[in-house]
Amino acid sequence: MQVITPTPAQALSLVQAMHAVATAEGTVAMLPIEAESIAAIQRHLLHQDEPVQPPALVMPQDLAAVIDTPVLRREAVRILAMVAVLDKQVTDAKVRLVEGAAATLGVEEYGVGLLRLAQQRQFRKLAFKVIMRSVAHYWSPTGKARLRDWLDMARIAMPAIPGLYAMLVDRTLLERYRALEARPAGTLGHGLFRFYRDRGFPMPGEPKSFPEGWSKHEIYHIISEYETSLQGEMLNAAFSGGNTEVLCMDLLLMTLLQFHAGFQVMPGPVLKDELKPDAFFRAVARGAATQVDVLAGWDWWSAVDQPIAELRQRFQVPPLRPEERRWLAENGCLLA
Repeated sequence: MQVITPTPAQALSLVQAMHAVATAEGTVAMLPIEAESIAAIQRHLLHQDEPVQPPALVMPQDLAAVIDTPVLRREAVRILAMVAVLDKQVTDAKVRLVEGAAATLGVEEYGVGLLRLAQQRQFRKLAFKVIMRSVAHYWSPTGKARLRDWLDMARIAMPAIPGLYAMLVDRTLLERYRALEARPAGTLGHGLFRFYRDRGFPMPGEPKSFPEGWSKHEIYHIISEYETSLQGEMLNAAFSGGNTEVLCMDLLLMTLLQFHAGFQVMPGPVLKDELKPDAFFRAVARGAATQVDVLAGWDWWSAVDQPIAELRQRFQVPPLRPEERRWLAENGCLLA
């Protein structure tokens, strides 16, 4: 996502559009989680000190005239797509309003298609689309899908194939990661080694490890300071989605669908009501404000000797406020 600074008129129009989606233009009552989320979106993504109330519950007729820049239009559609999931139902009426807003604003957003698949409960197709994109943009360390990345996907999807793990073990890669232990304490390289070791996660190159590109997921944890608890993973996904462009809505919608709405989209835990709006949308905003898109071709190996604190400062990662740090620690989602 990109940071937006709407004018008061633009903010009001966006808030009215959010209320229109949440209430299906006044035909259903807004849930407390929707109201709390819209307030958090105003606070963290629209940068409104005080939340505003819309004059009506219908989609603004002048939406295209008021929301008049390409960046603002795209982010508006992304925000509306997230609002459509908050009721945990993903109804046709709400998805149609998001699709209509996207058409009105002339925005082609991949996440809107994913939202429609969720409404149709085509979760296998949705997961397949996300995985295909993730192989190139997340799993691969190069940003392009290689043969090895496809083989790694097969290894994870079908772990029972005899000998497949042994065939794909990469000892050279494993030794490269193990050598990070020798990097100076406090650096990204040493921090990543400790991240794997302290949590008992297999390093890239080991049997049952995720593909090498997945180390960027772990780096997101280190940069964002969100732990690997379930709530921490949700916040890390929010930070990652806010930080990147190509997989922005893949990450944000998948997280809301599986950790809040309770739909089994991808393998792994399924939760309901894990969404904490203030923490979640603050994480999205922190990711958006971070100046380096970790998934867009950034070579993290070039930064292994850089102190993590300096890296956060250079990337302009918004620091956690004292009250945030306390809340994260109390809820088991502050990186140790």
